Amino acid sequence: MRKLLTVVLTLALLIGASLSTGYADDVRKFEGTVLHMIAEQQTPTVALMKQLDAFEELTGIRVELEMGPFDNVVQKITLAMYSGSDMYDIIATPYQFLGNLVANGYVQPLEPLMQNPDLRIIPGYNEDDIIAGMWQASGEWKGTIYGIPANSCIMHFAYRQDLFDNPEEQAKFKGKYGYDLVVPTDWDTYRDVAEFFTRSAGETLAGEKLTHNFYGVSMSGKRHDATTCEWLNYAWSFGGGVFDDEGNIIIGNEKNIAALEYYKELAEFAPPGVTNKTWDEQTTEMQQGIAAMAIIFNDCLPAIEDPQESTVAGKMGYGAIPIGEAPAAHYGAWTYFIPTASRNPEAAWVFLQWFNTPEVQKNLALDGAFPNLVSVYNDPDLRALPYWAATEAAYEISTTRPRIPEWNEMNEVLMLHISNVLSGQSDPATALDAVQKEYERILAGQLPIDYQ
Repeated sequence: MRKLLTVVLTLALLIGASLSTGYADDVRKFEGTVLHMIAEQQTPTVALMKQLDAFEELTGIRVELEMGPFDNVVQKITLAMYSGSDMYDIIATPYQFLGNLVANGYVQPLEPLMQNPDLRIIPGYNEDDIIAGMWQASGEWKGTIYGIPANSCIMHFAYRQDLFDNPEEQAKFKGKYGYDLVVPTDWDTYRDVAEFFTRSAGETLAGEKLTHNFYGVSMSGKRHDATTCEWLNYAWSFGGGVFDDEGNIIIGNEKNIAALEYYKELAEFAPPGVTNKTWDEQTTEMQQGIAAMAIIFNDCLPAIEDPQESTVAGKMGYGAIPIGEAPAAHYGAWTYFIPTASRNPEAAWVFLQWFNTPEVQKNLALDGAFPNLVSVYNDPDLRALPYWAATEAAYEISTTRPRIPEWNEMNEVLMLHISNVLSGQSDPATALDAVQKEYERILAGQLPIDYQ
């Protein structure tokens, strides 16, 4: 499913957006409430943690934010939802869980809360300012809103601009490949550049002798959601994907096989141990300056540009993922939901309003998050960030994973077989044929399916 997430709206639309009025005077009507929240420990969540004292000062509501690695957070949320526990008032999950959460009654619709005028107590909140496409992809299921965007991350291309600009490297590349060293916009060039920049310790790179091995790309290949997320960019770009436009399964077709063959070949130019790596390891490899390129989520980029943590801060460039048959940029947002079992849904909705006010959204963005609001996205302070323009362009060609209830099971199948291909346990055609058959079993009797 391809969605166009409109980030840049016209000035006329901004001027014409209706500001919500009539907020209740008692912004502290839930004073003393404690909200329990869980989210992945990632840059946007750490940024949010820094803002929570301001929320408590404004409303008197304290937020106890639990953070952890991706797998741990998903496991805890799954156990809490399955058991009917009331331990969480707000959960953050990847948007592909949406259909499953709704089908099982784990999360409550937001509209009753949104339509209650007594709960509109946060000055500055204007739901018309939330980027409509993000909200739809992240939180809307079959015409009903269940969540709001939490971290609207998207994948694009990150590369060492300093290496591409180096005259010595430019001359070497042209001598070897017969064309100019350019930032890749197609997969053939991407492959050549990955091979070219892969060097052993003792060789030179940009005029300096390497003390360690250097690699053309950093990649995810673990049996993990990160591998599904990265590979789907290649599949969509090669003209493949999970379903066709009519909702038929196409995962085993020739275009996906070609994309997986390419992915496996590309791993030859990545640091060893690809099958043990996710976006966390990719971020570290880029920070350490041991890889020239990566297809990576934009919420990893603030860490790569952090001069206190990264050896390549200020040396990077960002752009669109190379194109095969079609452009692709994997929209990977997390969503905030209020569980059905929450003891404090009204106070939780107050928090979600506050989260989507311009001041909070800008503070989060300056600290490494990506805003949900049109008015904030075009802020000049944010547009000055080195990765901002590339992120904006990526939203315009974004593609989303299926959000159907069965996707969790389907994703487990896909990530296993991709990782097996990378580890040499299977070949692309055999692996994707197995995935195709498993998908047909999982969705038996439902095809063609409405996978949006």
